[in-house]
Amino acid sequence: MKRFLLQAERNCISGALVLLPLLVFFILLGKVWKFFQDYGEKFAHFLRLDLVLGKYATDIAGGLILLILIYLSGYLMRLAVLKRFTNWIDEKLMIFLPGYEKNKKEAEEKLLKRNHEPKPVTDLPILFKNGDFWQPAHLIEENENGSAVIFVPTAPTHNQGQILIVQSDDFRKLTDTTIGALDESIKSFGKGILSFK
Repeated sequence: MKRFLLQAERNCISGALVLLPLLVFFILLGKVWKFFQDYGEKFAHFLRLDLVLGKYATDIAGGLILLILIYLSGYLMRLAVLKRFTNWIDEKLMIFLPGYEKNKKEAEEKLLKRNHEPKPVTDLPILFKNGDFWQPAHLIEENENGSAVIFVPTAPTHNQGQILIVQSDDFRKLTDTTIGALDESIKSFGKGILSFK
C-alpha cells in the first residue's frame, strides 16, 4: 500500500510538471487571441465584413491582423535594438515560466525542419570512455595537442548535458553514424547504439 501511495504521489507530481507549462501556454494563447478578436471585431465592422461573413468575420479579421503583425515583426527583428529587447523578454520568460526554454527549442527545431534548413554540422558522434563503460557523446572540437571538447547529453534530451575537456584516447569516433541518428538513440534511452560504428 505504501509503495502504491509513493507511486501515485510521483505520478501526480510528474503530471503537474507536464501540465503546468501547457496550462500557462494555453492561458496566454487564449488572452492573445481574445485581444486580436476584439480588434478584429472593430476592423470587420469598419469594413462591413460582418454583413457578409456574419459571426465568422471577427475571427477572420483577428487572424489576419495577427498574421500581418507576425509578418511585419519578422522585418523588425532585423533591428538590433528590438532583437536585444526580445532576447531580454525571452530571458525573463525562461525564469518565470517553467518549460518555456524547452518548448521554444522544440518549436525552433520544428520550424527549421519545415523550412528544410539543415542544421550546420558542427559536431561528430563519438563514444566516450568513462571508467569501465562507454557513453554516447558529441565531439565539438579537437586540437593538434590531443585535447578535445566533447558534449555528453543527458537522456532523453539530446541538447542538455555536460561539456568535458578530454584526451583523444578517451573516445572513439563513430564515422559511419550521423549526429541525428545518435540524438534519436539518446531520445529513446540508447536504443540502437550497439549497432553504431
